[in-house]
Amino acid sequence: MNLHVSLQRETDELLQRPNLRLRIGEHVVDLGALRVLTRPDHPRLTSKAAAVLVELVRHAGNTLTRDELLDRVWKGRCPTPDVLTQAVKELRRAFDDDQRTPRYIETIPKVGYRLLARVLVVESHDGGVFVEVEGLPSDQDAPAAVDGGGVATAARVEAASPRARRGALSAVLVLGVLALASVLFLRQRHDAPDARAVATAGAPSQGGWRALDLRALTSAPGAERRPRIAPDGTRIAFGILDPETGFDRIVVRSIEPSQNVHLTPGRNSHEALPAWSPDGTRIAFERLQQPGCTMHVAASLGGGERDIRGCSDFRANYYDWTPDGRGLVTSDRASPGGGRAIAMLDLDREGLEFLAYERADDDQDLDPRFSPDGRLIAFRRGLLPYSDLYVMAADGSGVRRVTHVAARIRGHAWTRDGRALVFGSDHDGPTSLHVVDLDDGVVAPLGVVGEFPDTSRADDRVVFEIPRTQSVLSRIVLSTDAPSAPVALAPSTGDDFAPAVSPDGSRVVFVSDRSRQHQLWLHDFASGEVRPLTDSANTAVTAPSWTLDGRSVVAVERDRDARRLVEIDVATLRRRVLTAPSDNVLTGMPAIDADSYLLVSGNSGRDNRLELVRNPGLPQESRQLLAEGVARVQLDAASRSAYFTTSAERGLFRIALDGGAVEPVSNAITALSSGWQLVDGSVWYIADIEVDSARLHALDPASGEDRVITRFDAILRDLAFSVMPDRRSIIGVPFRSEDTDVGVFRLERADTR
Repeated sequence: MNLHVSLQRETDELLQRPNLRLRIGEHVVDLGALRVLTRPDHPRLTSKAAAVLVELVRHAGNTLTRDELLDRVWKGRCPTPDVLTQAVKELRRAFDDDQRTPRYIETIPKVGYRLLARVLVVESHDGGVFVEVEGLPSDQDAPAAVDGGGVATAARVEAASPRARRGALSAVLVLGVLALASVLFLRQRHDAPDARAVATAGAPSQGGWRALDLRALTSAPGAERRPRIAPDGTRIAFGILDPETGFDRIVVRSIEPSQNVHLTPGRNSHEALPAWSPDGTRIAFERLQQPGCTMHVAASLGGGERDIRGCSDFRANYYDWTPDGRGLVTSDRASPGGGRAIAMLDLDREGLEFLAYERADDDQDLDPRFSPDGRLIAFRRGLLPYSDLYVMAADGSGVRRVTHVAARIRGHAWTRDGRALVFGSDHDGPTSLHVVDLDDGVVAPLGVVGEFPDTSRADDRVVFEIPRTQSVLSRIVLSTDAPSAPVALAPSTGDDFAPAVSPDGSRVVFVSDRSRQHQLWLHDFASGEVRPLTDSANTAVTAPSWTLDGRSVVAVERDRDARRLVEIDVATLRRRVLTAPSDNVLTGMPAIDADSYLLVSGNSGRDNRLELVRNPGLPQESRQLLAEGVARVQLDAASRSAYFTTSAERGLFRIALDGGAVEPVSNAITALSSGWQLVDGSVWYIADIEVDSARLHALDPASGEDRVITRFDAILRDLAFSVMPDRRSIIGVPFRSEDTDVGVFRLERADTR
């Protein structure tokens, strides 16, 4: 039937239709799914961008002022104009539209926006109703409709006079906009992750996997963390922050809506990382209280708690049960000062026995998980942010690398058939869920923004953590008397991180996902202006640093195929690639001499190479190897030295750029930590880290003097900060809110292998 909606149609019937679609120019938009069907690889639209699109469609061909759009889409809130600008940019990227020669959305300077493209409201493959757009010729070719499977077909629209068509259109748009608003509202209110939780869930991934029936299991204020699902798939255990005590607690509940039940009666300690025994009767967990971290086992229905052993790095190292339920597989330091190795913990003997397998002394192996049949162990090798997944036989033989992402891997779990691993990673943008097949090593994105997945052994359900945190670029005044409250500099609905203050202290460049992809943004302290330096939907840009003259920013571009070091001119936005396609760039920064750079590249871990690169991309390019196994590097221009941390060894090291041996500086700096910076020959670093506080120290490498500068009653994201030139304040990114939830979906392999 044609979608000629009569005024007699029941409004409620249309309000409940979740599959209303719009053909806008050459593209088809499924507003119920927040997807541009003609661009299946493009990220899902945010709900606000979709709502802006609805308003533009409602007034197709007419100009809507910025105030009108802000009032209608963000009604009841007080947003900055930047949020509307970002929503329009998101729509333009989705439609591949050019702001200078627009075919879809036109900017009316100092007024607002106008939708130019012709619109067809489509309900079925049989046809639709045109939205008349002023200024378009009436004989313009009719756009195609879309069938139920998302395939474009020729639209069969009954001939009608313009007046009759506009009459039918009036009913369609009034009811259609209500239906779309209802769908968007219900998606956010009823057990569904918000627009940032899902990108293209339901669509087959590159490797033939898809996530179906995705929904949120929790929605209470506060954070629900690190979910684990019982082997039979009926219950989940996860961590919450108890508002009465301020401590993290573990709760257990049915996977269907039910009351949370505390696993233990403890009220004066933090609990984390629950892990179900194979028969579902017990749960292992960690507890943090004075004097330190301990591991415990308790009955899953409560009671029968047992103290197992001490632990280190609370909430940082996962563990799993052995298939027979008599012990745990975990990791610990195999030797003093060495890396972490996989070990078995027998609960009867309470002894730790390291597994004999192929590894180097400085390898960092964590988060072991047994396969469903107990024959294999998957684990993460490498400390964050450069990790990969490995697999070996349960007896330690046949160690092999499964992924080559060198990224922050945030949790992993076996698929039910034991042929693949589900994991969270940020290797191609904000942390999202992927599947890697053990047979071919293909990493397939699921289109779900999430982390820390866990799988049921009884069915195909996957529970995971829906990240709903917000970190905001802020200034923190340094005071020895009392910690000062962070002052937000460029508020938005996105997450900010990795700030870097310009050499003259007038601006700060930082990374933010306010455009739904990790991009570089620039904030001017004097004017308060915030503008993007990069704008790519498919390439993440991270790790910014300034050239010594403050004219350009050097950063790392990441996509699914490559990592490269680029230099961006702040004034012109011209981009120059500094590295070869074969370089797997982890981080880099400008060096002292003209056209020279410090480059860290490799596959993660001890293979990482720190090189001094001169004249990159030119015939006279030269490379000087400075050190290996490097994780993070900073330049000390005054001494012409590079300071760095390694992926295996705790401490800070130094090497002269003009040659010489590597010198240890201090063992106070944690390996891989980004929480340190060189300031006038001193090392400022964050230490004494508690659950919700930390201290900023200043270390003089020459004298060894170590003093406390100030205390924070907040945790900075990634412990990253940048010091203002006057040394009176720092720029950091504290967490403003954390409302993480637990989600669930069914994982299905689309092919028949």
